[in-house]
Amino acid sequence: MKKALLLLVLVTLLVSLAAGCGNDVAAPDNNGVAAPAGPTADDPIRMTLATSWPTGMMLHYIPQHFGQLVEEMSGGRLLIDVQPGGAIVGPGEVMDAAEMGTIDAYHSFSGYWLGKMPAAPFFSSVPMTMEPFPHLVWIYEGGGWEFWQRMYEEAGYSNIMVIPCGIVHPETLAWSNVPLTKIEDWVGLKYRTVGWWGEILEKNGVAVTSLPAAELYPSLDTGILDATEFSTPYTDLELGFYEVAQYYTGPGMHQPSVLFEVTFNKQSWDSLPDDLQAIVLQAAHASTLWGWTHDAWMSMDALDFYAEQGNTKLIVDEEVQIAFAETTNELLNQRAAEEGGLFEEIWVSMKEFQNRFYDFEEFMMPVRYRME
Repeated sequence: MKKALLLLVLVTLLVSLAAGCGNDVAAPDNNGVAAPAGPTADDPIRMTLATSWPTGMMLHYIPQHFGQLVEEMSGGRLLIDVQPGGAIVGPGEVMDAAEMGTIDAYHSFSGYWLGKMPAAPFFSSVPMTMEPFPHLVWIYEGGGWEFWQRMYEEAGYSNIMVIPCGIVHPETLAWSNVPLTKIEDWVGLKYRTVGWWGEILEKNGVAVTSLPAAELYPSLDTGILDATEFSTPYTDLELGFYEVAQYYTGPGMHQPSVLFEVTFNKQSWDSLPDDLQAIVLQAAHASTLWGWTHDAWMSMDALDFYAEQGNTKLIVDEEVQIAFAETTNELLNQRAAEEGGLFEEIWVSMKEFQNRFYDFEEFMMPVRYRME
């Protein structure tokens, strides 16, 4: 009898301990099966991402690559539906749509928001400044990312969170039917561009206009434009400029680095478990590297193709490049003095970092010797 009583006490104690240790176990559902702790491949989180790009070009491939990586890395628990510009909202409306929660996220180029945020091009492309590698070092390590987020918040976009996602090498400076190597070649030129580069060229006598991508090919063909820039040799190939312009000119001093963003609505972002947030961040990192390397590889092939087609490659004289660099420095110093505040903080940070990085690279990098 005593042994039976002792056994009953021990069983009761074990049951109590098991119940106490089972607080982390999800309560069973009506069928007696434990409810899942979060999204699964059978019941994933679905989000919509709108881009500023048409399909069939490199700039749209980057967010598509990002969405594919998120799906693979999450085991299908997070699915991001990537839609081209115009499918949900217009290419220039994606930021407002994310702020309002119409979409969960967007992929774009922050320089497009120059009219709303004077500092926006610092986080996309600044003429005559840093190439992709130093630009990324400044963004990831030098405080650039923090400035980027502050810019949106101070402009009243407090409901979005920015993540770097994609970078490409310098762009083609110009497609034209006139040579553009000397400063006098640029005076009076009818040239399409956007942003600060347009202001810099206007100060050097260029007649600048802004046209959307779809109008560039026919405008070159009919002579409405003497020259245009749009993107890297790879993307320019997809737009067919080589068919209507004889000359392709470098270097890409107008956009020596071209950085892109994937930006989330904060409520959509906060709805993700910690591990899925980490996956999104790592997928954005990986897509940035992929965009850079893939575009460079394909752009080298594009340059070979242009040579085979009989187009003429030109390089702007160094003294012209220096003149444009001096104009850039004067313009941004003046703008920083006028704007003050965050704009001035960003420009000072970028200049100080750039000069420090150039000192570092000049010491560390060997001469570029072509092996035979």
